[in-house]
Formats: sequence, structure tokens, C-alpha cells
Amino acid sequence: MTTNHTVNHTMPLTLGQKIRLLRQTAERSEPETCLLLQIPYYTYLRYEAGILYPTENALRKIAKLYTISHAELLNYSQKQTKNNSK
Repeated sequence: MTTNHTVNHTMPLTLGQKIRLLRQTAERSEPETCLLLQIPYYTYLRYEAGILYPTENALRKIAKLYTISHAELLNYSQKQTKNNSK
């Protein structure tokens, strides 16, 4: 007897995943985003990969680029992205 259990639990996104999701939603490339943020390319890639945590200054730049607050950036979710794209 097989029972299908559908669980709709979403794992919280890491900060790197949030930053990548914002960039992809804005339809920007990594190089373009780095230029806009004035952040070195490999540093930015490490932010998205979760290898390096952004400095406070970088967090402010990222939040400003996507016109969200610092708190919104830290609490950003996939659900918000879906709602914003409607």
C-alpha cells in the first residue's frame, strides 16, 4: 500500500538565494548587477553562493538597487517575488 504525502513546506531561503532571486526577478545578469552595485564580480558571486556574507554597506546597496528596505532584504521570500511579479 502506497500513500502519497504531499508536503508543502518551503525551506527558508538563504541570504545568497534571496539576492540571486531578486537579481533574476529583475532580469539582470551577474556582471550587470556588479556594475550597478559597484561590487567586484567574484565578491558578488560569493554572496549569491552563500560563501561570503555581504558587508552592511553591500546590504544597503543591494536593498537600494531593488528598492526594498534592509529588513525586507533580510526577510525576503520566494512568496514575495511571486506576488511582486503579478
